Amino acid sequence: MKVQSRIDELLTLRASEWFEIMKAPAPADRTAFIAWLGESRRHVQEFLEVAAVDEAVGGVPPALRENLDTLVARVTTPPTSLPARARAQPWRQRPGAHRSLRTRTTWIAAATVLLTLGAWMVMQARFETFSTGVGEQRTIALADSSVVMLNTDSQLRWRIDAERRDVELRRGEAIFKVMPDAQRPFRVRTPAGVVRVIGTQFNVYARHDGITRVSVLEGRVRLTAPGNGTVPDSGTLTLKAGEEADIRADGSITLDPHPAVEQAMAWRERRLIFNDAPLEEMALEFNRYNRAPRLRLINVPPQTYRFAGIFDADDPESLAALLSRESDLLVERLGREIVVRAP
Repeated sequence: MKVQSRIDELLTLRASEWFEIMKAPAPADRTAFIAWLGESRRHVQEFLEVAAVDEAVGGVPPALRENLDTLVARVTTPPTSLPARARAQPWRQRPGAHRSLRTRTTWIAAATVLLTLGAWMVMQARFETFSTGVGEQRTIALADSSVVMLNTDSQLRWRIDAERRDVELRRGEAIFKVMPDAQRPFRVRTPAGVVRVIGTQFNVYARHDGITRVSVLEGRVRLTAPGNGTVPDSGTLTLKAGEEADIRADGSITLDPHPAVEQAMAWRERRLIFNDAPLEEMALEFNRYNRAPRLRLINVPPQTYRFAGIFDADDPESLAALLSRESDLLVERLGREIVVRAP
């Protein structure tokens, strides 16, 4: 009995080791894992039991849980199904003339399902989400040694695997300093398009109006904008250091003839630089950085009032002071708001 207990302990330990390995497996690990499962149905059982009690399996997608239910139903008597949290069932061999074939088929099915589970776990483990609140900025060191500085009220999702490095900038703005890796392209996706890195430092701003502005400080990037019917074919453009371009939702890419890259990067020092900017855009920028006081425009026609200047992003009162000098604008402070009215 002591020998059998020791064997059981070793099997459980090995199953636990495989569970950890399959969270981030190399190609050779996958091959070895399949071979280990095929050695004995007991190996499959031990792995399922380890997976069942691990917290990571608590969120198994419905489709994958159905596959596990099917597997368990095929190898247990009477048929059972997995509860909401995955659980292994005792293994019993059904009598019949095709016992050997059934056993082999079961192991193959188990290996397939468990590989699917392993792939799903890897995908989930490799996705990371980073965000900032209003007025917050943070610097993030990614797993590939690239660095991201995330501006206020922004969110990105990051994934890395053996073939690619992908960032989804869901909203807001970020500066990327990318570690070169010829084998794994680095891409930044926004609602408007894709920025493929050739080795560089650059700023990406997914603006509220659907336009993505890309400013390159060092190196080069390639921009791609998928068409939406207005522009049938995807637009592409390569930017080098000192250049800026806008990617629009209609699939077009426009190179700025008068780039101001340093101006785009000024937010690192919490400065806002405007050059003949419409008042509504200035108000939106200040509101990205400040929960209070917030700027609210009433009866101000778009593109009517334009200003230039350098401001402290944390000081909307400085803009209010500028606007109060305008004879046709009324500036009021109401609670946590600065209200700007036009006649």
